[in-house]
Amino acid sequence: MKKCLEYFSATLLCLSFSGHAGVIAEEKNPWDQAYNSATKERFIPVELFTGAQWDGKHELTLKQASTTACASANGRPCDKYIITGPFKTESNDTQIKWAGNQIPYYRRTFDNPYTGPVESFFTINASRDGLVRIYDKRKRWGERTYTGQGIKFPLGNWKQGEVRTYLSPRPIRLEILELDGPDHCLTFRWTIGEGKTRNSDNIYTFCPNLGFTTYKSHNRSQRSAIN
Repeated sequence: MKKCLEYFSATLLCLSFSGHAGVIAEEKNPWDQAYNSATKERFIPVELFTGAQWDGKHELTLKQASTTACASANGRPCDKYIITGPFKTESNDTQIKWAGNQIPYYRRTFDNPYTGPVESFFTINASRDGLVRIYDKRKRWGERTYTGQGIKFPLGNWKQGEVRTYLSPRPIRLEILELDGPDHCLTFRWTIGEGKTRNSDNIYTFCPNLGFTTYKSHNRSQRSAIN
């Protein structure tokens, strides 16, 4: 009888530790801690863009990444977006002063089903509150470079419904539509100029550990390419 009671007590103890470990594991999910209910702000890390694992630190750094995202554009089957890096430019010909003489960047590639391969370089923008494209190459436009003054993806602390504008060569507006949605996904609207031209008024969704997941445009046909 004594042995049975000892075995029963040991079993309960093991179950207790097991349950406690499960609670700790859940509490350590960094994405649960990104939103601050007191300030109603969310910290958006670079890893939400790349789809890489995030350590929970509120730091904006370009850490090693090699990921593939599957993003559905305007209801089409998903396109694969490959992100690698960071790499460094040979020189800094932009307005991004924080980077010094060389700019660290991620290389993103995907195959557009209608216009062919696309290659872009992304880095933290001049105002350090988002990622911006500094280089782009595709068949339709050829090679293009950018100043780094705009934004393509929000970083750092943002609030629900917040709107920020950027006086790049073409004014850019970014609005947070859903700051902390299901599974901690982020949805925002990106508009360039008046948003009336093709590919200039878009809605993007990014999710933890997945990266880019969905895209919708307000001013283009479904056969158009995502930018």
